[in-house]
Amino acid sequence: MTEKRRLKVDMGELSTVFELQFSETSAYLDLETGEVIYVTGDDRWALEELDDEIHDVEGDHIMALQARLQQRADVPEWQHPGILNAARVEADRGSRFIAIEPEPYAGYNDMERFIFTVEDDQLSNELAYAIHGRGAFRRFKDLLARHPQVQQAWYDFKDERNEQRMLDWLDCHGIKPL
Repeated sequence: MTEKRRLKVDMGELSTVFELQFSETSAYLDLETGEVIYVTGDDRWALEELDDEIHDVEGDHIMALQARLQQRADVPEWQHPGILNAARVEADRGSRFIAIEPEPYAGYNDMERFIFTVEDDQLSNELAYAIHGRGAFRRFKDLLARHPQVQQAWYDFKDERNEQRMLDWLDCHGIKPL
């Protein structure tokens, strides 16, 4: 049995990635720092353009990229960290950075599973009906808002399931969070 890598992981940020799946943004776990790194589609596009400008530069690619960013007035300063993160991920994907890919439909599946735990048959039926079609999450939450005790049970259930998914994901990647 291989020993797991012990890493201080930013579990709060990891939880955010598992709860909110971003369509145009990818998230990566930094295996050196335990931080979650975000890279947007815009960051990747800007990196590609800048890489074309510095492709002949010898030496440290990140340093060359930083220098080029300082010269480019058309690239806003707030975008520099994202572009540099994109470059770091591109250079070290698989060795230092691993993509965080949450389970698709986890939130919906959690709602379905939670409904089976609701003891009030009428509420359980209303919740089951609420999660069909567009607006399922909103209808589900609105219905729970009228039942504070069940709503709290939902939050606890959802948090527990999300935490277990994170721990399973870390375990799958050979990481023991500190």
